[in-house]
Formats: sequence, structure tokens, C-alpha cells
Amino acid sequence: MDESGSVELQGLLDRLHRGDREARRRLLERACERLRRLAGRMMHGSFPEVARRHELDSVVHETWVRLLQALEKAEPPTVADFFRLAAHKFRQVLLDMAQSERRRGQREVIGLSGADGGASAAAGTTHDPARLALWTEFHEKVAGLGDQERAVFEMHYYLELPQAEIARVLGLHPRKVSYLWISATEKLGEELDAAL
Repeated sequence: MDESGSVELQGLLDRLHRGDREARRRLLERACERLRRLAGRMMHGSFPEVARRHELDSVVHETWVRLLQALEKAEPPTVADFFRLAAHKFRQVLLDMAQSERRRGQREVIGLSGADGGASAAAGTTHDPARLALWTEFHEKVAGLGDQERAVFEMHYYLELPQAEIARVLGLHPRKVSYLWISATEKLGEELDAAL
């Protein structure tokens, strides 16, 4: 998104604050297009177990619903705040679906682990619980980052905003955004290494 895109989003947010319901619809339409692209990438990269059981549209729809509910209660004042809210809702949906898949996988293994030794057979046909747990933990750790690190990480990783756009939206120098991205990824990497 270029600077004119940010200006347009800010205009929609300003109209939203004045009670313009059409602005909310247009804002969500813009978010939906981006969420659809990101959901496909994220589901197949970080959440393959979710991708096997859920359609792309169900992830986008659930994120859309949660974002709509959040916009009913709070009106983000800036484009940066809107992006943070959208990334947060997107991450929540994926984590909730992954948690549900983990529970379903555990129930399937328990149900198949009768006297015939079905648990070992199920291991090859159901989810890989270790991989699902690792990716779930990774996305949960994002919430533990510092405010600026989390904002940069969410916007770049979940929303695929380029670092130059993030710098513009957050009012930071591009080198600061790069530093925050590196710092966030190093922290997440260290925490995951410790968990292995």
C-alpha cells in the first residue's frame, strides 16, 4: 500500500468516527481483500492442520465477523491502530482454530487408542500434534513482545505490509522498523528454540 492508500484508509477511519456506516463497510471490504490473501499463505505455511479442515473463506469470514464486532465497540483513530486490530483478530482466529484442531486431534487419538493399538495407526493419518503445538506456541508468543515490536511484527508478518509502509504508518524511521523486526524475530526464535 502506498501513501495514497494510507491517506484513503485514514479518511475512512475519520468518516467512521463521525458515524458514517458506509465508511465501515468500505474499510472492511479493504481489509477482507488483504485478509483473504494472507489467510491462504498463513494457513498453508503455519497452520496446515487448520487448512485441511477449514476452507479459506471460513477463516476470512470469522476474522471479518470479529473485526466487525471490534469496530462496533472501538473505533481505531489511526491507520496503524486499525492494522494492529486487524492483525490481532486474524491471529486470534488462527490460534482458536488451531486450538480446536489440537483438541480434535487429541480426541481422535484417544478414541483410536483402544486395545487394537489404533493410536500408532492414527499418527500417520491425523494431525502432527508436535508441529501444530509449535506453530500455535509461536503465534501465542507474539502477544508477549513489546508494543512496538509486536506492532511491527504483526503488520509485517500477518498483514504483509512492507517495512517502509509500516514506518510511515507508525511514524518511525525505516531503520527503527527494521531493528524492531529483527529484534522481534530473534526473540520469538529464541523462545521457540528453548521450547524444543
